[in-house]
Amino acid sequence: MTDTTVRFPNLNNSNYAEWSVWMEAILVQQGLWSIVEIPISGVDTDGGVKTVSMIAAELESVMKRRDAMILRVDDAGFATSLALRQHFLTAKKGAGQSMQAWIGHIQGLAFHMEQSGVEVNDQDKILELTMGLPPSYDPVIINFNVTPSELLTLNNVIVRLLNEEVCQSSDSNGEADTAAATVGCDSDFEDDVAF
Repeated sequence: MTDTTVRFPNLNNSNYAEWSVWMEAILVQQGLWSIVEIPISGVDTDGGVKTVSMIAAELESVMKRRDAMILRVDDAGFATSLALRQHFLTAKKGAGQSMQAWIGHIQGLAFHMEQSGVEVNDQDKILELTMGLPPSYDPVIINFNVTPSELLTLNNVIVRLLNEEVCQSSDSNGEADTAAATVGCDSDFEDDVAF
């Protein structure tokens, strides 16, 4: 184990999905996932001493409730589902936002939806990744429309979008960079062959 401490936000009303993943990872890493301190009193409600079987039954009951509370993720209500879907489907890539950040944002929104019981498939992610892009990405989107369906996977779309961002950023760097690239491509040898 390392001496570093993992820090993540405290649990609140909006971050249960991420918090539960972080907490489980830390407890598993430290070998504590199966251990939870459950205080059981040795005295019953009448003031008498509990028998071993009474304590064992109470402990089993408490552990069942604990497991149900820790492991259960209730399906979102209709209003929550609508709000999550609306946020997912109306997201737009910011002007200064990198493609990598945009992809991470969409994956995060999809994760929130999945954790609340809303089914999100790869096609939904592809649609949102492309719907939220600025008009400069229209040629890539048109290319996706003619791509055979067996090649149109989430990973291929992500790779193509990342490549397109690099192409667009190199195109927007100006004529000086283009001239430098052209000079770099010129060869002093007439018979150069590229393999």
